[in-house]
Amino acid sequence: MSGPHSPTITADVVHLFPGQGDFGLTALLRTLPRTGSLAHAVAEVFEEADVVAPEFDLPPIGPRLAGSAPLSVGALAADPPGTVQLALFGVSLAVHRALEADGCRAQRLLAVSFGEIPALTAAGCCSTADGARLACRLGQLLTGHGGGMTLLGAGPSAAARLLAEAGPGARTVVVACVNHSGETVVSGPLDGLAVVEHSAEARGIPARRLRLPFMSHHPALAREAGVFADFARRLRLAPPRRPVYSVVSGRFHRADSDLPGALSACLIRPFDLPAVLGAALLDASLVVEAGTGSTLTNSVRRIDPRQEALAPIADGRWPTGSPAPLPSPCSGPSPTAAEEDAPRPRPDLDGGAEAPLGTGGPAEDRARAIDVLTRLSGLLPPRRAGEFGQLLAEHRAGQEALRTDLRTDTSAHRRLMRLAASLPPAAEVVADPDLLAALSEATALADPSLYQTFLSHYVLCVGSLVLLGGEAADRGGALAHARTKGSFMVTEFGEAGSHLEIRTEARFDPVHRVFTLHTPDQRAAKFSSVAAFGLPQQAVVCARLLTGSQDGGVFSFLVDITGADGRPAPGVSVSDPIPVDALPLPYGLVRFHGVRVPYDRWLPDGAVIDPAGVLHDPRSSPDARLRRTLGCGQGLWATLPSAMAALSGRSAAMAWRFNAGRRSHGRLAPGRPLLEYRTQQHAVLGALAAAYSLRRTARAALSTWADLRAARSADGPDTAMTFSPWASVDRSLALYKAHSTRTAAEVIDDLQHRCGVSGLFDHNRLPGYLGFARAFDSAGGDNTLILLDAGRALAEEAEERARSGPPPTDPDALPTDPTDPAWWPAVVTALRDRLAADLAAASSARAGAGHRDLELWNPLLEDALELGDVQARRLAAEAAAGGDGTDGRGWPVPRAADLAALDGLAGPLLATGVLAPATVRALPAAMDAVCDRLHRALPDIVAALDPGAGIARTPLDEPDRTTALLTRALLAPHGAATDADDRSWSRS
Repeated sequence: MSGPHSPTITADVVHLFPGQGDFGLTALLRTLPRTGSLAHAVAEVFEEADVVAPEFDLPPIGPRLAGSAPLSVGALAADPPGTVQLALFGVSLAVHRALEADGCRAQRLLAVSFGEIPALTAAGCCSTADGARLACRLGQLLTGHGGGMTLLGAGPSAAARLLAEAGPGARTVVVACVNHSGETVVSGPLDGLAVVEHSAEARGIPARRLRLPFMSHHPALAREAGVFADFARRLRLAPPRRPVYSVVSGRFHRADSDLPGALSACLIRPFDLPAVLGAALLDASLVVEAGTGSTLTNSVRRIDPRQEALAPIADGRWPTGSPAPLPSPCSGPSPTAAEEDAPRPRPDLDGGAEAPLGTGGPAEDRARAIDVLTRLSGLLPPRRAGEFGQLLAEHRAGQEALRTDLRTDTSAHRRLMRLAASLPPAAEVVADPDLLAALSEATALADPSLYQTFLSHYVLCVGSLVLLGGEAADRGGALAHARTKGSFMVTEFGEAGSHLEIRTEARFDPVHRVFTLHTPDQRAAKFSSVAAFGLPQQAVVCARLLTGSQDGGVFSFLVDITGADGRPAPGVSVSDPIPVDALPLPYGLVRFHGVRVPYDRWLPDGAVIDPAGVLHDPRSSPDARLRRTLGCGQGLWATLPSAMAALSGRSAAMAWRFNAGRRSHGRLAPGRPLLEYRTQQHAVLGALAAAYSLRRTARAALSTWADLRAARSADGPDTAMTFSPWASVDRSLALYKAHSTRTAAEVIDDLQHRCGVSGLFDHNRLPGYLGFARAFDSAGGDNTLILLDAGRALAEEAEERARSGPPPTDPDALPTDPTDPAWWPAVVTALRDRLAADLAAASSARAGAGHRDLELWNPLLEDALELGDVQARRLAAEAAAGGDGTDGRGWPVPRAADLAALDGLAGPLLATGVLAPATVRALPAAMDAVCDRLHRALPDIVAALDPGAGIARTPLDEPDRTTALLTRALLAPHGAATDADDRSWSRS
């Protein structure tokens, strides 16, 4: 069937798997005799698929397609429910196989609704027989519910207005599918569709009932969706072996995707093809429809006229060309260029806890490296990683010359757009924890304010869309590629610390099925970095959902903060910028005055509002809903420790290089190296050791998050929301965040002091790093409130254990050598147990005396805070305890980390009797011994722990710091100078 007008195959091909609305057999039967590969594929597929037909009391399809009598979809529809779906499944899969046999091999698959079943089968998630079982069962469930679907010749806004104005009889009809700007499908009961069709005719809007004896993409199918998900789970679907983009979920399926859940979502969730097509077809050279119709192909042509698209059966044009290579079956980004030589192996400071470089392939080695650019080259295609690193390096020079009004400072957004051009779509970045952590490190090292912009957009805004099922709200992929800057609005200015009582309101209008967003007073104004205008901005806004008299708790909504012109959207008011020196971004206060938010901009997370305006939420309580809504915080807490470890490691490396070149002018030892002084040794080596410990804490945080994602839950342990919601979202991750930010701030603060006046220069980055770490003492969940909630919960658990469990650890059973790898974890665990038992006893005694709530806990809050802090240190100690602490060269860096971690705990350790006074007095000598052992190895250790000299080098790293400062024009010349060596200095 190929001919002169058949398209030539190019490398980046996408196969489109359509839904059920455009399935016919006439064109297929006409094509079969002329295309041998298609005839062979049809016979092969139905030989595999028809074996399941008897399980559903269906006639086989293959023999009827091969028979002499013409077969039609109408004839199939007269057979039992599931017959048409079996035929559609098999034909789509056969067209796909025939295309690949003739060289049109797909690098990616795009699936619309029912098309996910043959697409996932083609991607290796299940056998052809199991795919057929899914198709048949879905047909039975849909047909059993009834209803129908109508195609409207109108865009989504006009369709929504039509439904709103059609009267009470249309309340059960919903927008199901947006094909393009001029075509929308609505779904609902037959009587409701009749009302809508009559209303459309009266308004001159074309309306055509689809030949489907059921509704789909409708919330009334929630029961059927649950049954279908259970059925799919019994088939044990495997991860896809090539990328499959789901139009309904608005993302690529990954190795950890809930495929049964995604398939069942197609029954109840609408889709907006124009909103997701850009991300799905990015860089595609040719898209080909794996079906018998052309509706999907025509929608692609309408949405993007530049995209070459082909419907080979309907168009009568079969593609030709030499086969393109199939992609390798992997779930994450794959390099697209030749791998570079592996970097020089770095010391393995963990003693085998992490495989040394060189044991895997080059990409695997890079993905484990501490140097962040090296690691990115193993997580991104090398060319993209290089572009990303170059952009970060260029940023610093540009920012130093930038002097602009915050109100018009869109530089953060412009930098974000440039970086996004080197990255996969945002949802894919969020779905890859290792990549997300490495990008967090890189942006934080280059510029903390850039990191904050990256964090708000990727982790919190897009992360909320991914977590709560709102990716389809990103119409056109503006957030996916950072053309629109995303923010996350949870903090309300007048109640900034807690987030337990969010007062912004989103009231639902059941007639028009929209929400109205309202800020009740200025204390409820949201605080966010959105006060610079000129480019489009959106935000995920946390607000209390009100419908009728029902308070549904706190949900998230995707809201336009500005229009496409970058000016505030109607009903949105933004204050003048509020300068924040620690993070110089255009922060401001945002209020909403009756802002209308479409229903599909609500991030429902499985909740639905029925036609009567009643909310049905699968979460059991307002606290459970708040915990879930704030679940995007898990991504922040899992990746922020990586950024803090990077800043600590970079700061420690700079401080060591600065101090290694300094000489003492004190009278005790004039001219001797400054690092011979024990106080300076303890500070610098302690900082290096703390950076090492934070690196291990960061890995533990990522591992904890991975476990939570694998369990498909955003709910942590059921910790009561006493002081804030954060520990309830996940206690361990919240404690990792609290510990890493406070430790990083303490480390950088001390290092700044150890660098003297040079530590105060902005050009040397330490002030910016310190301000950034301190900002996160409150940002991202207030550390004090996290520790208070954790301490209170631990005391309650200790009280419960005291009734039946073993007593706290006996200090006499602890290891006695402070350099023993097991010593510090055992000590801090014993301290935690003692403090928890003491607090439990005190709270129990006060409760027995009749005290309640604040009266009970107020005298105990300092104890609860201390207990929470000790538990955070215990988690860090456990994370750092892996391996034997050396790399075979006798480098006890972890032991130095343990000794450094004792700072501030001597009092509690003595007061509880966990350590004896003689042991505490001996600790400085133990640290001296560690310093002596590590002294000669420090240059190699610094090189091993420095994460970012390539993108964050400063004059402190240079042998001649003064010349480096002058070369970088930190000191601008003023006045006349005649001495060639003195040109940068002012003269009177």
